[in-house]
Amino acid sequence: MRITNQLMNFTNVYNYQKNSSTLYQSQQAFSSGLKIQHSYEGSAIYVDAARLEYEGNLLKQVETSTLKATEFSKNSDQALNDFVLKLTEFKTKLIQAANDIHDATSRNAIANDLEGIKQNLIDIANTTINGQYLFSGTALDTKPIDSLGNYHGNDQSIKAVIGPNQTSQYNIDGEALFLGSDNDYNKIITTNVNLINHYNKLEHPNDAVKYISVEDDLRDLIGENYRSEEYNKVDKMETGDFEKDKLVDQDTTFFLQGRKPDGTTFATKITMTPDSTIQGLLDNIGYALGNDKDNKNKLVEVTMNNSGQIEIKDIRNGNQMTELHLFGLTPQQSTEKYKVGNYEINIDPATSGNYKITTTKDADGNITEITAVGNNNQTYTINLNNTNQLQVNNQVVQNIGNPPFALDLNDLGNNGIDANDFTTFDPNDADQVREMSSTKVRDKDGSWVDVSELSDLATIEENVKNGKVYLTEFIKSGFEDTLGAKNNATDYNKLQFEQKDNILTGSVPQIIKGKNEFATDATKIKDVAGAGLQDNPDSNMTMHIKSKNGNYYEVKIQFTDIISAATPPATSLSITQVDQDGNPVNPPANPVYQGNIMLGKYNEATKTTDGVVTTADDISYKQINDIVAMVAAGNMPEDDISNGFNENMKKLFDTVNTIPLPPNIPNATTVKSELKANINDPEIHTIIDKAVDTAFNGAAAADVNILKNIKDIVINDPVYATGRFEAYNKAVDAASAGVNVELNYRGQMQITDKSQTVTGIEVTIFEEFSDDKPEFGKEANSSVEGSLFNFTANNMISIDEPSVDIFKDLDDMIAAVREGSYRGNPNGTDARTTGIQGALKRIDHIQDHVNKLHTQIGSFTNVLESSGTRANMMFVNIESVKSDIIGADLGETMLIYKQQLMQFEAMLQTSSMIGKISLLNYM
Repeated sequence: MRITNQLMNFTNVYNYQKNSSTLYQSQQAFSSGLKIQHSYEGSAIYVDAARLEYEGNLLKQVETSTLKATEFSKNSDQALNDFVLKLTEFKTKLIQAANDIHDATSRNAIANDLEGIKQNLIDIANTTINGQYLFSGTALDTKPIDSLGNYHGNDQSIKAVIGPNQTSQYNIDGEALFLGSDNDYNKIITTNVNLINHYNKLEHPNDAVKYISVEDDLRDLIGENYRSEEYNKVDKMETGDFEKDKLVDQDTTFFLQGRKPDGTTFATKITMTPDSTIQGLLDNIGYALGNDKDNKNKLVEVTMNNSGQIEIKDIRNGNQMTELHLFGLTPQQSTEKYKVGNYEINIDPATSGNYKITTTKDADGNITEITAVGNNNQTYTINLNNTNQLQVNNQVVQNIGNPPFALDLNDLGNNGIDANDFTTFDPNDADQVREMSSTKVRDKDGSWVDVSELSDLATIEENVKNGKVYLTEFIKSGFEDTLGAKNNATDYNKLQFEQKDNILTGSVPQIIKGKNEFATDATKIKDVAGAGLQDNPDSNMTMHIKSKNGNYYEVKIQFTDIISAATPPATSLSITQVDQDGNPVNPPANPVYQGNIMLGKYNEATKTTDGVVTTADDISYKQINDIVAMVAAGNMPEDDISNGFNENMKKLFDTVNTIPLPPNIPNATTVKSELKANINDPEIHTIIDKAVDTAFNGAAAADVNILKNIKDIVINDPVYATGRFEAYNKAVDAASAGVNVELNYRGQMQITDKSQTVTGIEVTIFEEFSDDKPEFGKEANSSVEGSLFNFTANNMISIDEPSVDIFKDLDDMIAAVREGSYRGNPNGTDARTTGIQGALKRIDHIQDHVNKLHTQIGSFTNVLESSGTRANMMFVNIESVKSDIIGADLGETMLIYKQQLMQFEAMLQTSSMIGKISLLNYM
């Protein structure tokens, strides 16, 4: 091989560059303290170092965020600590108020102190740190509690990062704190009428009032009320009259309506003998609510407090479904009297059972006519003529004396109708009063029956007014009925929403069965209903609404349309204008609307919103709210096609659905013609024609099922349904500008009149009962399905329940102190107060609720502090590991540098020597 100068130069340059690079790397490692400067110098080292760098930065971030979060949680902890102290002070004041020594002045002073404490609590609830509210959820710039105690934040939690894919909450949102629920608490409800031992009052008239106890019996509860006031006036009941055989036929029937712990509704009648104990009544109430008679499946505890009030505790923790209304009816020994004008007529009980007696009344409730129909269909009509003379079957009774009169219906007209038929009745003659008295009552049809056979509240109320029964009251609420009168103890849920300024609110929360959560607008009403919406074809939701413009309307949602053969059957919606008493008026356009509840559904294929008829189980509270809003605002759907078609179909259906059948049963041509009457839309005509042809399918004449099928086909036709939805939705949109209807945070329906400071709107929502679905069973000791829904009800009052509403609860407590109500007080300013005793029970729950969250925020703080400490320690460890992986050993680096330097110098020296060699050195 021949070595040339060029090869030697190349080799020298290569060696120089290589050694220079190695020497440079050593110098860099020595000066920087790092093994490598670039990733290509050592990929394994670089990857490990980058990963450790990321983890170190993350831990630094965790340390920073936990520090800030810890400060937030510590401030929340301190605020809750102050909150608990103020609640303790509030309770102390309540205990002071519970003493009987206070007069109105001192009670007001305590109430003022409580108001001050409540304001302090609001201030604590609105605590801010660095401009952020502690208890507003994620709405950190929103003041959580206003001056009325309403919450305006949200229910969202704020979280800090405490590690890879790890977060920790560090706030308590106001919804959980101020409006939360405790699943370890029970619902406790109470009556508010103090039941008195009337027998003791009769026996010891000068003694202090003695309240009823569980050891007493019904005779003690009823006392002298087994006889009417008129009877007692002339023959006062004595203690010796309370023997069982002297109270024959005077059992007491208790009427119960409500909701069992499982959410199903019921209406039960319980008939008990006079010697039955009060404990027996409490047991029967428990059975009605679902307790097993063998005491193996106890769902509720029913007790009597020392103020003569019934208390019911739901055994299941966290359950808040239980609801109850009750009253008792005892037949009084009393006369059956009617007053027509100035003529008081007492019917002889010996013949009363042979006649059905009904009355006709004027607008003021005065009787204008008595109609008695005998078993032989003999009818007697007793009224006044134009000159106010008494007449029977339009024959004036001549030479009649002064009232009151006794009337034997069997003798009426035997020898002509004359004054001898109306004999004198002397209310001061004990023997005559006794002979004319009985314990029977009139039912809805006017039949002579026992109290236990009554089945509707209207007839019950009529017998109470007539003095035929003694009413044992348990609950009074102070609501107004549909006519605006203060409700009676017999009223249950046919009551108006409570009004305050421009807002109407239902008193009953809508609670989802099985979940015990408050319903929202999106909730399906079937999830709250006390039974299946279509289990009974007569089930409905009825509304009486006075609109903003002063008109009255009846709205009825029939969950099962009788003119529907679909599976499930269609529903129907009708809106009818009525007068103040609920009687239909007859303007040209009445009903105002007949059709269906509609919903819009987006059609992806056509990019349009199609109309859909909503089935019963798909109806949401939002849709119910929309109906209430458009009627209350006076914005009805302008839909002549829907009104016309449904009216025409109803006429046809009524014609075909008769026995015997009409002589001329309509055929397909006739049905088409009648269904299209007054509808001037060719497209709708085509839809009807096709539906009729499809439904008839060769049949010669219409029957009920054919008409049902026709209606189902028409209302579900996409073109027909979309047109109806557009008209329906237009009314809903127009109504929303003036009236807002929604379920509030406690599931209560709330109606806001946007254009008035004091609204004139009135709303009542209930279920209308019928002969096929009576309010109560027609037999004694019966139980039937109750009302599907309650929106406002004269039900037992809640002492405690799993959910809390702290500031509203405190307001109720303060009102009880100011009123001086120690327990429920139906005659106070707030008939539904539970009094100071109930307040003490509730304040204990509120304290426990806040303490739980106080403990929770403490645990959050501990987690954050430990996470921050751990992050700091881990950062140090990572830095140490990273130093081991990428850090250069200075001693080792120095030795390597020296070796490389020596090699470099040797390479230079060798290259120099080789460069000096020439051919002369070999010659």
